[in-house]
Amino acid sequence: SCEFGVKCLNAEQAGAIAAIVFNNTPGAGATPMGAGAVGGQVTIPSVMLSYEDGQLIRAALENGAVNISIGALIFSNDLRISASDILNAPLGIIPASQIKAEGDFVFTPGASALNAGLNTAPNLTVNGQIEFAPFGGAATEVYNETTSSAASIESDSVSELLLLPEFEPSFNSQGADLGVYTVTYNISSDSTEEVTNDNQISSSFTISENLYSKASWNPATGDPRTTIYYTVSGGGDVEFLSVLNFPYAKDYTIDSIVVAVLTGLPSLANVPMEAYVYEWNDLNQDSSINNDEVSIVGISTYTFPEDVTATSAVLRLPILDFFTFEETGVVIPEDNKDYIIGVRYQGADLFYFGFDLSYDYGQYTNLRAATGALTDRDYGYLGVNTWNDLIPDFESAFLFTGVTGAVSTGVILTSPEVSTEEVVGAETFDFQLFPNPVSEQLQVNLDLKERTDFVVYQITDNAGRVIYTTRDTDVFETEQATFNVSQLPAGQYNITIRTEQGIRSSSFVVKR
Repeated sequence: SCEFGVKCLNAEQAGAIAAIVFNNTPGAGATPMGAGAVGGQVTIPSVMLSYEDGQLIRAALENGAVNISIGALIFSNDLRISASDILNAPLGIIPASQIKAEGDFVFTPGASALNAGLNTAPNLTVNGQIEFAPFGGAATEVYNETTSSAASIESDSVSELLLLPEFEPSFNSQGADLGVYTVTYNISSDSTEEVTNDNQISSSFTISENLYSKASWNPATGDPRTTIYYTVSGGGDVEFLSVLNFPYAKDYTIDSIVVAVLTGLPSLANVPMEAYVYEWNDLNQDSSINNDEVSIVGISTYTFPEDVTATSAVLRLPILDFFTFEETGVVIPEDNKDYIIGVRYQGADLFYFGFDLSYDYGQYTNLRAATGALTDRDYGYLGVNTWNDLIPDFESAFLFTGVTGAVSTGVILTSPEVSTEEVVGAETFDFQLFPNPVSEQLQVNLDLKERTDFVVYQITDNAGRVIYTTRDTDVFETEQATFNVSQLPAGQYNITIRTEQGIRSSSFVVKR
């Protein structure tokens, strides 16, 4: 019945080198131990365990002495590998159209390892395997290489980065094969590992139809993956940037931006944000962004509706041409152009943007720096919180300490065949989606202002894959179409409606 501090102090004064207090209530787990009046005098390690753990230890003591470790258990032989130890491909998601020749997308696998054990680890071995799975198909192994180092890794030290032979995805003159490449690393040494569940790690990069992102692909939603959200300390103004090169994109269109957001407010209602497309012309060819090399070419502004109750969302924001303010996106005038995608919040509150820490760029940028090849294109993100006439102050861009993942921002790149279709407005035809978000049946109410002989409905995911297409030739002034979305995974989807006059698009969210 005495205080926890009294219990532990009594044990210490009786000669104990540590104190373990067991909860006396079954099923109640372990509770925080208040120091009480004398807790500050206790100098030995003191912990609480559950009633059930106490009974197990009591039973074990009946058979003799029991050794108990308090704190992190350190094994004699324990190599470890984590997301920050491996080399990832230069991009998490890249459209197939942007890989057409040898050298367009070169991936050098490699990894280092942490020796968390007490003993020196001799002869580190790194094995890298790559499997390719086309969308909807089975995975096959396309790469399996091993390398080793004769150097020993001292306890509590990280090894050198071991590189494996280069790899390039399969491609032809029209582009790369669509699908997911899964990269798996295994590490070992000449010592016998006592803990083996931390000797393997996997990541993946994706060749998509039209989604482009530094982050990896989330197959459950079709969006760039988000594992965590970040903003600047204390909240307030912030913009996160993603630098993308478009080697084969003449006459393609940067149609829209996909972004994941989170608020520290009770909901996103009435919260504004913006997205920008900046053209970067590297005038001095130093591969570093200077403020006078950048101009705004596309913009999207969005304010969450007042009835929104969610605190997080994934948005697909259509891009307006910055000069005409028409919803035509940014048409790329020539091949091998650099664009910077920015997602911005300006306000006093905590507003976070999604990041993918499972796809780490730390080893990649370290390798690029070591070979003298590092450019501003190589980072998973850049951050800014000052601007000059809407243009970010790129020369004061920052990285968060210890954060070498990617911002979960993506763009939808539309091919010339699609982008040359005329985008029409509500004066030609209008439509509403209901309900949105939806879980079972999506209803489309179409109001045609001009006569057409057909209406085509097409639903795609954010990776550009066609989910559903139907054509209606029995057309009236008002149309209603219903789509069963009950089997679709949660996430954001896009619907495009075509008539003789042109196309209109919108997005909807499937919730589960």
